[in-house]
Amino acid sequence: MGKVLITGATGFIGNHVTRLCLEKGDDVRVMVMPGEDRSPLKGMNVEFVEGNLLDPASLVRAVQGVEQLYHLAALFAIWTKDPDLHFKINVDGARSMMEAAQAAGVQKIVFTSSVAAIGIVGNGGLATEKTAFNSWPWASDYILSKFISHQMVKGMVSDGLPVTMVMPGLPFGPGDRAPTPTGTMILGTLKGKMKNYWQGGVCTVDVRDVAAGHVLAMEKGRIGESYILANKNGNMTNKEVLTMIGRIAGVPNVATQEVSGKIMLRVAKAAELWSKVSGKAPITTYKNTKYVLQHGYVDPSKAIEELGLPQTPIETAITDAVKWFRENGYA
Repeated sequence: MGKVLITGATGFIGNHVTRLCLEKGDDVRVMVMPGEDRSPLKGMNVEFVEGNLLDPASLVRAVQGVEQLYHLAALFAIWTKDPDLHFKINVDGARSMMEAAQAAGVQKIVFTSSVAAIGIVGNGGLATEKTAFNSWPWASDYILSKFISHQMVKGMVSDGLPVTMVMPGLPFGPGDRAPTPTGTMILGTLKGKMKNYWQGGVCTVDVRDVAAGHVLAMEKGRIGESYILANKNGNMTNKEVLTMIGRIAGVPNVATQEVSGKIMLRVAKAAELWSKVSGKAPITTYKNTKYVLQHGYVDPSKAIEELGLPQTPIETAITDAVKWFRENGYA
């Protein structure tokens, strides 16, 4: 097989993409930050190259001799001291990566976007790849950066960029080292801290299905097209997700008391005010809380029909995640 470059390979989704590429026989190069912890890739037969999305010259070196690129590296944070950092990394860095890949003659690129880059239908409706972005009231710097980068990369297709875009839902599964927000929900449940629930809902998906969706998009995805990587049965209220985690983990009294959106937003405002005084990251932000309270449901039919996206039951993803966290000393 040809030479494949994967950015973000130490991350939750990227690590699973790396494993799949190795399983199918790809010659895998992974880009890591200078000084970045490489332990998630321990034992994998990969070539390491150091690169930084804020350093365009390092990206030029990283893509030399590469035939395929999976670009997953991005900044996801509720809050940053530098308010422009999301845009520097997720927009400017993505542009530099795409330009370097195109100049190097990379034959196909899979760009990892997000369901946050499209709109929310609300009232239980399902968003598709064509749903116009309407998230301005709750658009954090992260959400805005993903929306802008998605449109930017899509626009580069007209200049010959051979890219397919994928938009993962909320991934659950084993190997969530950080942990991500989904892993935090599971860990909170395992530690008996998730008695409360809140309005809103999410589009859940097994992280291994998301990884498979990336590989399938490389093989079958049409240039310039976007594909939602989610589970058709994975649109669930926050209470349903937490209740399922509690049932699978054998933890009682999970999601038994509702916290109103008004209270959550007041707490978020106070947290943001304190962060300005202390200089420390708040537990949440006002816009992040507004986003969490939405029913962000999606329809992944396009990826299922065109790519053959797997549909692993969410129960399996959560079961394997709970087992992984417990076996690895997280809870």
